[in-house]
Amino acid sequence: GAGIKGETVSLTLQHRLDAAIAYLKKNPDAIVVVSGAQGFQEDISEALAMEMYLVKKGIPKAQIIKEEKATSTYENFVYSKQILDKYYNMPYRIAFVTNDFHIFRGSKLARIAGLDATHLHAKMEWYTLCVSYLREFLAVIKLWVLKQ
Repeated sequence: GAGIKGETVSLTLQHRLDAAIAYLKKNPDAIVVVSGAQGFQEDISEALAMEMYLVKKGIPKAQIIKEEKATSTYENFVYSKQILDKYYNMPYRIAFVTNDFHIFRGSKLARIAGLDATHLHAKMEWYTLCVSYLREFLAVIKLWVLKQ
């Protein structure tokens, strides 16, 4: 996730979804878990908005699994792992899609949640760098203190 406005994915989320689409086109047997609850001032869940975007861009709905309870990156991983553990009856590896500023914390949280994970890089706009890195710096401090 990365926020939506009404039912429309944010530009940051659009870049993440576009990176996922590129991966899925090269790996047609892969599934995608879209994760995110409905937040304040959002008309639908982030997961539903992501699913709608992916389907509109040609990804088959059968290739998408929605997780609609998560309200944080940590919960995205925990709840997605619960779904994937039921989906796969054997060890699996995931790739989560994120931006540069979020790779460090995302990797740590995936490990804490018990996932074998790597990441896919998504584009980001230059004018979002300062705010994104500052917010992420504070989130990393929270991670060190709370371990989630």
